[in-house]
Amino acid sequence: MAGIEKITNEINLDAEKEAAEIISSAERIAAEKVSKAEAEARDFSNAANERIDRKVAAEKKKIASQCEQIEKLQLLKAKQELIDSTLEKAKSRLRDLDDKEYFDTLLKVLEKSVQSDKGIMFLSKKDLDRVPSDFAKSIEAVAAAKNGTLELAKETVNIDGGFLLKYGNIEINSSIEALFEENKEELVDIVNNTLFGA
Repeated sequence: MAGIEKITNEINLDAEKEAAEIISSAERIAAEKVSKAEAEARDFSNAANERIDRKVAAEKKKIASQCEQIEKLQLLKAKQELIDSTLEKAKSRLRDLDDKEYFDTLLKVLEKSVQSDKGIMFLSKKDLDRVPSDFAKSIEAVAAAKNGTLELAKETVNIDGGFLLKYGNIEINSSIEALFEENKEELVDIVNNTLFGA
């Protein structure tokens, strides 16, 4: 019996030794797999964070660009409003000149619009009511210098200032509004350069 017991003890010892080796090997493999899984998780997390950081940076850049564009549009709108306001003030100032200056200005405009034909000049009611006594002779002299004739109409027209010339079926609109509209690009450039130096 002692021999069987000895053999059994040896088998038990071998089995325990083999079991310990299997457990140790399994623990080592498990630890390697856990370590590998942790490394993969870190790599995945880092890659995800990098993608998120790139997306956030791209969105920030996009938002900054949009904000810059909005600022430029607002600045442009403010400039345009200032230019328009300045032109409106210039029109108003022209309409509000004292009578002598105003009608002298109309004569200068007339020199550029008068034709070598027989015509009639129409004014607004406000202007006809304040027209200087020698204005009719002055417009005749300007027309004569271009080999034409021009008479001042007793009827008025609905304009904001300035005048209309009528030569038969041809009408020349030299109202203040029309003059500003006709020369708008040049006037906008002048105001822009004066206000913004651009």
